[in-house]
This record gives sequence, C-alpha cells and structure tokens, in this order.
Amino acid sequence: MSHNPFKIQEGSIRDAKVSGFVSGRQSGDHVDFDSFGKFQRLGKFFGDKKINILFFVFFAFIVILFLRAFYLQGISGDYYRGIAEGNRIRSDIIRANRGLIYDRFGEPLVKNVSYFFLYIKPKLLPEDDLLRMDLLDDLVDILSLEKGDLENRIYENIKKSDKSLVYENLPYELALKLMIMSEENPSIEVSYEPRRQYFTNYGLAHALGYLGEVSEDDIRLKAYNYHDRIGKTGLEYVYQDVLKGQNGIRQVEVDALFREKNIISMTEPVDGEDLILTIDAKAQEKLYEIMRNVSEQYNKPKMAAVVLDAKDGGVLAVASLPAYDNNIFTTVLNTDEYNKIISDVDTPLLNRAISGAYPLGSVFKPIIAAGALQEEIVNDNFTVDSVGGITVGDRFFPDWRPGGHGRTDIYWALADSVNTYFYSVGGGNNQWLSLGLGSEKIIEYATKFGLGKTIGIDDTNEASGFLPSKEWKEETFGERWYLGDTYNLSIGQGYMLATPLQAATMMSYFANNGLAYKPHFIKETKNGDKITPYEPQVFLTNIISSDNLNIIRKGLRMTVTDGTAKSMQSVAVKVAAKTGTAQFRNDKTPHSWLAAFAPYDDAKLSLAILVEEGGDIGVAVVVARQFMEWYFSQ
Repeated sequence: MSHNPFKIQEGSIRDAKVSGFVSGRQSGDHVDFDSFGKFQRLGKFFGDKKINILFFVFFAFIVILFLRAFYLQGISGDYYRGIAEGNRIRSDIIRANRGLIYDRFGEPLVKNVSYFFLYIKPKLLPEDDLLRMDLLDDLVDILSLEKGDLENRIYENIKKSDKSLVYENLPYELALKLMIMSEENPSIEVSYEPRRQYFTNYGLAHALGYLGEVSEDDIRLKAYNYHDRIGKTGLEYVYQDVLKGQNGIRQVEVDALFREKNIISMTEPVDGEDLILTIDAKAQEKLYEIMRNVSEQYNKPKMAAVVLDAKDGGVLAVASLPAYDNNIFTTVLNTDEYNKIISDVDTPLLNRAISGAYPLGSVFKPIIAAGALQEEIVNDNFTVDSVGGITVGDRFFPDWRPGGHGRTDIYWALADSVNTYFYSVGGGNNQWLSLGLGSEKIIEYATKFGLGKTIGIDDTNEASGFLPSKEWKEETFGERWYLGDTYNLSIGQGYMLATPLQAATMMSYFANNGLAYKPHFIKETKNGDKITPYEPQVFLTNIISSDNLNIIRKGLRMTVTDGTAKSMQSVAVKVAAKTGTAQFRNDKTPHSWLAAFAPYDDAKLSLAILVEEGGDIGVAVVVARQFMEWYFSQ
C-alpha cells in the first residue's frame, strides 16, 4: 500500500525530516510577534460622520418607500384598484328608447328608427404610425370620406369623450365589414342605436321641435352622457325629462387587447314615457295641406294658423309656413341643408303661430267693444254715422269703405268692421262722444284678454306681443301720446303686437261663453299601463258681463251672415268670426287676419289665421273657410 501513489494515507506525519516540522505544534498556532512592527495597522475606511450620513440617507430612503407603499396601497388603494379594474372591465351604455308622441286618437306623430353608428376611440388607435395610417386609409376607403374629414371627426371631440362619433346611419353591409375589423382593432366600435324620425306630412316641425347633441352644461347639470341627444326646441325640449327614459349599462370583461371575453353584469334600459297630445292628426294634416295650397295659389309664402279646442284649450292643429324638415337634425347635421334654411329670407325656422308678433288689425275690435260696453261708455243702442272717416286736425282717419258704412251700432260695427265707430268709442269724438275708453283703459282690457304677455303654452319661444303706453312712447321716441295714437290703437294698429295664439285664445273667450282655458299640447302621459291626464287650466274668465258678452257674440255672428266674412256661410255649421287687415309698413302689403269659432251655439273650436302681407282680398278667410268646411263635414 505504501507503493500505491493513489492511496490517501491516514494519520499524522511523524517524519522529522520534513522541512519545518516542529514536534508538538499544530499548523497555524504560531504567531510571529517580531514582525508586527514592520507592517501598517488595519484602520476604519470611513469616518464616523460619513457613516452617520450614509445611515441617515439609507433610513430616509426606506421611510420614503414605506410611506409611498402605504399611500398607494392604503390611502389610494381603492382608486388604483378601480383603475386596474377599469382596464379589465368595460362599461357600455345601452341607449333607452325615447318615448313616442301620439295624437289624441293614438296616431303616432313620430317614430324611433335604429341605425348603425361608427365610433372611433382615438386612444386605442395603433401607436405605430404606419399601422395607424393603414387603418385610417382602410376606413377612408370603406366610408368614402376624405381623409382630412375623417381625422377631423375622430379628433375634434377627443377632450370631451373617450370615443368620437364618426358616422351615423351606416349601411348594413358596411356595418358588418366594420364589425369584423373591430375584432382586431379595439379602436373601432359599431353600435346599433335609436334615432328620432318625424312625419313631414303633418307640418309639425315647429311644434314638435327636434333633438340635438348635449352641451357641456347639459352634462354638468343633468348628468347626461356624451353622444346623448336631447330635446332642443318644441315639445321635445319641454318634455325632455318625460321622454328621455333611462339608459342601461352592460359591463364586459376584456383582455389586454380590449377584446370582449364575457359579460359580467347588465342593467336593462328603461324606455321613456309616451306623450299623448291634444293634436288631431287628420285635422293637422288637412290644415297643413290647405295652407300650402293657398300659399301657392296666392303666392303668399308666410302664414300661420292655430286651432284650439274651445272647451278645454287643447291645440287641435297648428302650422307655420314656410315649414322645414326637422329630420335634418336627427343625425349628423347636413350643413348644406341647414345653411339653406337659415339663409332663407322667409325664415322657415320661425314659428309664426307662437313666436310671431303682428298688429292685430280689426281682430282687436271685439276687445274695444267689450271694454266700452263694460265701462258703460256705450250700449247696444249707441250709434255713429260713418261717412268715410274722421278728421282730427290735419290728419284723416279713414274707414275702409271710402263712402262710409252709414248709421252704425255695435253689431254692425263688428260685422262690417267700421273704423269710425271704434275711433269714437276708443278715443272719443266731439260729434258723438266727448270721451272714449282712452289708451289706459284700452291697455287694461287688452291685458285682461291675455295680450302683452306670454300665455304659458307648453312649447318653446312663445312671444309676448306688445302693448304700448304713453310713458313708453315718450321714453322711446321723445314724443307725447296723441289722440291719433289712441285711434290707431282702437283698431289694432300702431304699436301694438299680438301672436296668432293670443288671437285664438281671445276668440275662445267669446266662443265658450266667457271662459277660456290656457292653450296646451299635452293631453296625457303614458308609462306602460299608467296614464296621467293633464288638467286644463282656466286662463280668461269674468272679464265682462254675460249681457255684454252676448252682444259681442251676436256681432261676430253677424260678420258671417251680413258682414266681411259672408263666404263662410258655406260651412255646414253656424260660424262667428272677425276679419282683420293690419297695416305695418307703408311700403308693404298689409297682413290678412281671421279669428273665428264654431258651431256658434256650442263651440267646438276657435281659430286664428294670419297671412303675412295677405292684403285685403281675404286670404285668411279662404284658409279658415276651407278648413272648417272639411272639419265639420267629417
């Protein structure tokens, strides 16, 4: 074994010949103290001050990390968990169907039609420039848009919402193609949403109004979402909260590429309530048809009509010409169509029936007669002799018949619209009356009949009209009030203004034997099986006595039997009416008016027709006669 070089031998070395061997000593036990002084002693690399500073820095770093961790996980934990959860969960809005609008018999006046909509989420577009450009080029080809137009649609509202509405009313084939693209491109979203559609044959654009995009104030004050559409004018605006419904929410789990994995929860949308209006759809359509035909026949493009239910003030029909198609506002605004409308000199967006204010002309005379009778200035036996007009100083105030109307009482004054009679009872005349009503009493009774203020109909942009006063004239023109001003006011001329709605309401007072209700469109609201009716509100009452009321009613009936509206005898029922011709500028043709009610003994409706610059040929009478002939033949 001693000759085996690969054998590891065990035991101690005992050979004294080994160099350096010292018997009884273990290796490493020996220290040579003599050499200590020959070498430099081992000392501290850093001083105490530096160590303290390093320790303080290290400790501060640890504290900062701890505080940051505590802030992120403790104080702001819910917030950041929400962000993380938001990246995992996507909330999609499910649009509620807007409530529908029906006429009094259940005929729909609008409908909801669903379209495909294309949204682009700018923040999810590819970050790579080439990939993003390729995607936009593909969209340009599919949608047949200019690239600049597409980019404007994508980025113009980027600060308002996380997605931009790029295209409305997508054709079905394009919608399918884009849906397929959205599988690989999370920036593309195709949805199916309802939009309003209006029936243009009724001519109700002004009354119904239209929908538009929400504003910043709408979002802040009423908690709407971007891309919601709300009522901007008309009944759509007034009853927005009733019609809008409640949107639903669908929560979807998505992967890292924002692709849908599964539905987590769903809140179904709640449809808006339906409106049932007082409108009679057949009467509305017929009135609109007659007005268009007469407008074309007489070349009078601007007119308005209001037909009220004399029993409760409900609006049976209302129209304003020229009309416009409110469907242009239901989708992306057609700029060309809109510019054409707003540049039209005939102002089709103006609702002349409610927002237009005009001198009433002779339609104002029943109010003068009512005031004069009630103040006992005249009675039904008082007469004047109309010989063609009255001269005051160097001014002549004419009758409309150059030769005059002869001996005139209040019945004939109303029936044949005798100016001399109303000059006298309104402002006085030394020949027959020392004093008339005077301007202040005229304004008082005009106010009692609802003029000079808004009625409060449930629609937008109602005009108040205007009633002048002595003080107003002095402040405005620096002139005092003259007798001639009172004469002009007595026949509905001069500075006074009123709306067709006010004229129809005033006539309702005489139609309904001294009681007129506030005009209104709403009949009831319907929410499923729950119906909430509207309670009509009294607007005019107790203005004049029943005896004086009957005197005026007889004069209005005589207008049809013997006076200025004899052509209305063709109507199947008895009609009472007052015609009017209102001058407003010396270089313009005067307006044509008619206010009427029927049947005379038990009125079902009252109406007012205005034809701007209709002249004295009775164009307003033509519209009213044709409508009443149709209405009372049904």
